[in-house]
Amino acid sequence: MLQRVYIDNFRCFVNFELSLAQQQLILGLNGTGKSTLLDALRHLKQLIAGDALPDVLFPYRSRTRWQSSPQQTFELHVMLEDSSYRFRLELESSGRQQKTCIKRESIFCEERPLFEFVQGEVHLFNNESQPKVAYPFDPFRSALATIQPQPDNALLMKFKTWAGNLQCLEIAPRAMSKITGQEDLQPAFNMSNFASWYRHVSQEQGAAASKLQANLTQIIPGLESLDLSAAGANSRILSANVAFPTAVNARGGYPVAFDELSDGQRVLIALYSLLHFVVKGDTCLFLDKPENYIATPEIQPWLMELRDRMDDYGGQVILISHHPEIVDYLAPDAGLVFERSGPGPVRVRKYASNSPLAPSEQIARGGSTMAKRVANSVLLVEDTNQENLLWRLS
Repeated sequence: MLQRVYIDNFRCFVNFELSLAQQQLILGLNGTGKSTLLDALRHLKQLIAGDALPDVLFPYRSRTRWQSSPQQTFELHVMLEDSSYRFRLELESSGRQQKTCIKRESIFCEERPLFEFVQGEVHLFNNESQPKVAYPFDPFRSALATIQPQPDNALLMKFKTWAGNLQCLEIAPRAMSKITGQEDLQPAFNMSNFASWYRHVSQEQGAAASKLQANLTQIIPGLESLDLSAAGANSRILSANVAFPTAVNARGGYPVAFDELSDGQRVLIALYSLLHFVVKGDTCLFLDKPENYIATPEIQPWLMELRDRMDDYGGQVILISHHPEIVDYLAPDAGLVFERSGPGPVRVRKYASNSPLAPSEQIARGGSTMAKRVANSVLLVEDTNQENLLWRLS
């Protein structure tokens, strides 16, 4: 479980620290850094578990605009089974082109070293934290991403596996293709590759796929199954088999291509797929605005099944949402509020209320007052990269 996040000098995060529980709801006005947190975690995953370059994920322009420091710092504290892991990444920009390189990259387990990459040199340790090997490495790449499983680095690989399974998602139904030419091990950030990911997990997790199919027939009227039909040598087309009630039409079921379903139906299928395939064990799901495109009566059943799933199988889920149904359900026990004072850094506090009003109503009234105050005092301009917010006092 991800227990703590520390970020310094990344967009609106300066000396930012966040503690997380098994289930968390992140609240706050627009521009308070909620989606920026998702971006930071997503980019860290790509660096640790993939082959993306630090200069692509954390370019110079991602530094906090009102600071002059060339260094960015990220820390993750993760509890896996009974072991506490600490990952630290220090980046800096140098040269005329201000290219981002890795100054330090390290993983400690119970405060004992497993991996360190400092000033261009890698130091590897075995499971007992005994030095194993040291060698030079390119600081413009992640050395951690290149480490492969060995009998004596099981603890290190456990953290890498967790990072690879970290899901930071914002579902975009209109980007979700019906055609798949391959199997994808991971869903894309916007789940545009849903068909390819479903093609993989439905075969790898057959029991979960059967439960998903049964679940979907209960929540989407007329849906009987999801099918992948052949469309060439390697290609498949994802479709839904639907049917009228026998009393209305006796002709039976017929296929509807995935991209012919409504936006809301595609989001529901994605949400329940995440519930059955992702929420388990030591996995962490970070989901931005899950309520988009779906009707209010459809949110509560998913939230209840999500909580039941976590009780039965474990896992960690962090939601970003403004929706009253989600806010009222989760805010009292699991709410964290992101706040900014003008153009300043993000700060976080636990949601607390002594008001008889529902959390969503109280937040709406307080948020409206705050929004008016902000509008009267500052002008908010979004830059062309849509990655930073520039503030000019009026």
